[in-house]
Amino acid sequence: MTLLRHAKLPWPDGDAPVGEPSWFFYEIDDTADAVTRSVWVYADGSVTRNSIEIEEQSGKDCPSLIDCSVAQGFDGVDLEKISPEEFQNVWDKGVDTPFWNVV
Repeated sequence: MTLLRHAKLPWPDGDAPVGEPSWFFYEIDDTADAVTRSVWVYADGSVTRNSIEIEEQSGKDCPSLIDCSVAQGFDGVDLEKISPEEFQNVWDKGVDTPFWNVV
């Protein structure tokens, strides 16, 4: 049984630079040690999203949306826990945007 947790965090240094997301949302599978979905929300209101499934549409394997363990990737980061519904609401507003296996 897969247990997912959902979290968000703001840009780490106050206001995000132009073109960078103001908020990051993550769906984390601790059992698989993977970030399975992510959403980036920008100050202009645009929303991009990515998932392992979106990445693998190129035919390349993608075990996680981060290139290290979950513990390493979020070490020292204060993730704010959110509900699956809150994550899904933001996800539904996003545009698919792969960043690892760009075709």
